[in-house]
Amino acid sequence: MRCEEIKIQAPESGAEAGLFLYLLDNSRELYDGLLRPMVLICPGGGYEMTSDREAEGIALKLMATGCHCAVLRYSVAPHRYPTALLQAAASIKLIREHAAEWYIDPERIYIQGSSAGGHLAASLGVFWKQPFLAGKLLTSPDMLKPNGLILSYPVITSGMFAHRGSFENLLGDDPDKQLLEKLSLEKQVTQDTPRTFLWHTFEDGTVPVENSLLFAKALREKGIPVEFHLFEKGPHGLGTASKLTMSADGRGVQKECEIWMELLRVWMGM
Repeated sequence: MRCEEIKIQAPESGAEAGLFLYLLDNSRELYDGLLRPMVLICPGGGYEMTSDREAEGIALKLMATGCHCAVLRYSVAPHRYPTALLQAAASIKLIREHAAEWYIDPERIYIQGSSAGGHLAASLGVFWKQPFLAGKLLTSPDMLKPNGLILSYPVITSGMFAHRGSFENLLGDDPDKQLLEKLSLEKQVTQDTPRTFLWHTFEDGTVPVENSLLFAKALREKGIPVEFHLFEKGPHGLGTASKLTMSADGRGVQKECEIWMELLRVWMGM
């Protein structure tokens, strides 16, 4: 396995993110030249921090299924939109540019996000084709497109069911109303939004399940394939939902939800 950190800078602001690569080595004995899926992981943290519990543990579980992974430690408050989005888009661009070198299937580059990281991942999913992203990154929109979205209990809406803290950290205490509306992502789904794997828990008291329901409904209305799993039990911020991502005080294990990563493996065709 190859592990490496690459610095990703957002244009104009110069804000720097860390992209941590976890690449499975090519093996001439076992599978010489095999191209694998890549999953770019965006941890949650309310755009205030990036949680360890939604980073490397998820990468390790995905690698066990045969995926390459990368964890993006994107810029958070006091940095504002679109800094993190530009860093995520630049990361997809870098991954696609190095697909042959890193034995990545360029048609299976996914972006995963948990909570506020889910908002970041979904933002790239709905905005990848907008000219401002390609313009700032000096590339074509196709270089920035994720082939699929993987969203764990994501922040989606800025409306009635919003996680207000995430939007305050992303946009400031007195955000522009039009921008706040634009970043209510259930309203931005188009025919160009990638297919999506989505899961949430009914008991989530931090980011209400309506966030996922609204996004799934919008995808359905646009004819975008979506696989949505709603688990009855479980609080917010479960990560893998197993002991692998358990917090120091023992929280974050929910046996009913551990299966989400097996369901994801099947969805990815692994």
